[in-house]
Amino acid sequence: MLLEVGGEIKRILEDIRIKRIASADATALAASEAVKMYVKEFYGRPDELISKLQDLCSTIISLRPTTASLRNCINYILKYAQIAYSEEKSLDFLREEIVKAADRFLRRMEEAKEKIGEIGSKRLENGDVLLTHGYSTTVLSVLRKAREEGKELKIFVTEARPELEGRKMAYEIGKLGFKTTLIIDSAARVFMGKIDKVLVGAEAIAANGAIVNKVGTSTIATVAYEARVRVMVAAGSYKMSPETVIGTLIEIEEGPIESVVGFKYLKDLEKEGLSDRVRVRNPLFDVTPANYIDLIITEYGVFPSQGIYLLLTKLKDEYMWELWE
Repeated sequence: MLLEVGGEIKRILEDIRIKRIASADATALAASEAVKMYVKEFYGRPDELISKLQDLCSTIISLRPTTASLRNCINYILKYAQIAYSEEKSLDFLREEIVKAADRFLRRMEEAKEKIGEIGSKRLENGDVLLTHGYSTTVLSVLRKAREEGKELKIFVTEARPELEGRKMAYEIGKLGFKTTLIIDSAARVFMGKIDKVLVGAEAIAANGAIVNKVGTSTIATVAYEARVRVMVAAGSYKMSPETVIGTLIEIEEGPIESVVGFKYLKDLEKEGLSDRVRVRNPLFDVTPANYIDLIITEYGVFPSQGIYLLLTKLKDEYMWELWE
């Protein structure tokens, strides 16, 4: 059941729904803040809070079903809420434990990004020319650490249409002091001959080592594979999708079609009676197969794609994943 909310919580959820928040981690942060806000404002019986919290969590996950960090964060909070309720039927205790769980997960995310920055920067050599796609705070963490180590890098950034997240990424990389070149997505092949390594983030990581990321990532990885350019993914373990262990596919969200062509084009199609014949699609993400990925950099170290299943099962208890039992 989906939950109706109002005020500041409603605004946060709308920001999540329309993807106004740029990165997956920032989305998880916003979602957890909405949960904490709801819990702190709730007055009623403890069992009512658990029921309403379940509805709120379902609502939040439905807004961005592809984003693993959001899904894992919300499910983690809900699991600890249920444990707390089983231990003590007190509203104050329940509130306190839910807020603690949310803060604990967010702290884990930040520590993971910091660690990935340290590990990932070791994979970059002075003078490397990189290509990245989409906006990733984890990739920025790697580049920031490389900058602190005094490495000089040149970085090509694709626009990442239609939201043009690459423009923000290029801006942030430029602020770090690196020479940055912004290119259109379809020019990746043109410049691949100049690239030493491709470095991207991830929206989700499947158990078989495939990744879901900003649409266009798979195309870039294919071009890199043909050019014998290494593809590296920087992503925390909280981006792993445990449901994929039993064969469940990660849902690929689609965005509003007006982001692709604009309202005028759609109105012109309608005016000419072409709306049924000319369709517009806007998938926000795509899947890059594991065999096109050389390394996945996590806070637990660097793994080949084939090693992700072992890491996922190792962390099962820490994240309270139970889907394949």
